[in-house]
Amino acid sequence: MEQTDARRPPGTRLRGFSSAIILVAGVLLIPMAISLVFNSWTSPDAHDYVRMAFAQVAASVVAMTTAVGLVVHRIASRSPLSDTLWFGLIAVLIIAWQATALAQASDTLLLRLFPVAS
Repeated sequence: MEQTDARRPPGTRLRGFSSAIILVAGVLLIPMAISLVFNSWTSPDAHDYVRMAFAQVAASVVAMTTAVGLVVHRIASRSPLSDTLWFGLIAVLIIAWQATALAQASDTLLLRLFPVAS
């Protein structure tokens, strides 16, 4: 019998972490942590609203950078085309989701800083 080497295909691990772990951490865990750290736990004022909006921007940038970085890593490591396309699709969805979150954060900031008189 011949013994085969059970190595992972190229491009599936980044310094010991799987791409799935990096994706979950970069798109969900780290942005949630940023939002929780910069949340206002008391009645917010104008400074708190601005701080929370900037935290949302930072969290969105982290999520989008993670998604695009994984696609670039797939391309640079010459992964199979199907893997690269899946990560590209995931990146497009994440970017669209985060662009919507950024628009919502800016709308919320403007509404809270300059309330419309009814």
